[in-house]
Amino acid sequence: MRLRANLIISSSTFLGALAALLATLPLYVHFPIIPYLRFEAAEIPIVFAFLILGPEPAFLSSVIYWIVLLLVGEFTPIGPTMKFVAVFTMLLGLWLGFRTRRSPRVSLFIGSCLGCLFRVLAMSIFNYVIVVIMFPEFIEVAAASISAVLGTGFLSYIPVLAAVLVFTAIFNVLHVIISITPAYLLVRYIVRIKGGGLPIIGKAWYVEVVRAASRRSPQRS
Repeated sequence: MRLRANLIISSSTFLGALAALLATLPLYVHFPIIPYLRFEAAEIPIVFAFLILGPEPAFLSSVIYWIVLLLVGEFTPIGPTMKFVAVFTMLLGLWLGFRTRRSPRVSLFIGSCLGCLFRVLAMSIFNYVIVVIMFPEFIEVAAASISAVLGTGFLSYIPVLAAVLVFTAIFNVLHVIISITPAYLLVRYIVRIKGGGLPIIGKAWYVEVVRAASRRSPQRS
């Protein structure tokens, strides 16, 4: 049992460090409407940790991710902290989704929706502080990009701010989908190949959720 716990902790640490490594590599795609926003693969290992190891190890992975980025990331400490808050709120939504004790797929869907909601709310507040109070020049860059993409201009400050926050929210919703989908598919693949079990660690957390749901309601899958 102690060996298993130590392995889970070390796996969580590894996945968090892997996420940080991916964040520092040029493995990203700019959001075309607001180019300073980037879709990254860095969050996939943390969602993978959630599904394969469980919520607590995933939260640990997100903390490791944050700490490493504070040391080596860009625009520190603001950039790494924003990334951490985005991931943490997404994980919080996933955790609450599985707490509903519905079928695993329904729980994943609810959790993904809650993750989107919490992430959008948190990042909207963060971005408001960034573009209004701390770095107002960012809103000029974003406004110019939005105007170029949409082919329209803005006559006052309020519509510019509203457009920036709306498109930032859309970006965060898309990022949640991009982060969760590959991790879920990878876990499903491992479950099929390994029969739901991993060396020493034992059954994947998501497999245990599926089995618990089956015991509560055999007709669900």
